Amino acid sequence: WLASDPDAAVVSHESALDLHGLSDVIPEVVHLTVPRSKRYRPTSVGVAIHTSTRSLGAEDLTVMDGIRVTTAARSIIDSAEAGTAPEQLIAAVNQALERGMTTEQKLLGAARSSGGRVARLIQQAIEQARAP
Repeated sequence: WLASDPDAAVVSHESALDLHGLSDVIPEVVHLTVPRSKRYRPTSVGVAIHTSTRSLGAEDLTVMDGIRVTTAARSIIDSAEAGTAPEQLIAAVNQALERGMTTEQKLLGAARSSGGRVARLIQQAIEQARAP
């Protein structure tokens, strides 16, 4: 994160899920999201750089131990878009809701703007989180 410009980069996707303690996903690389204008920056081994057409607003970011990280909701949506296993997404949604880290409405709203596949995955995860 530091080597990738901490003013522009934010820990995201499965790496952010791991930092938030959501699911038991073990990222193979450190996932960072940068503004599209920074997409050509050199990367290090073990780092996956993502860009986003959706800007990262204050509602998408948090700081953990001095590191900029996407919020639980944004991390779940980004991971769903990137193809994280459905069982990991279900666990992350369940844990985030139980811990009050996000709401069903925030997840569903963000998922709808990400397309049908992501919206279906998140809806399924919420339904399974509600099940006894």
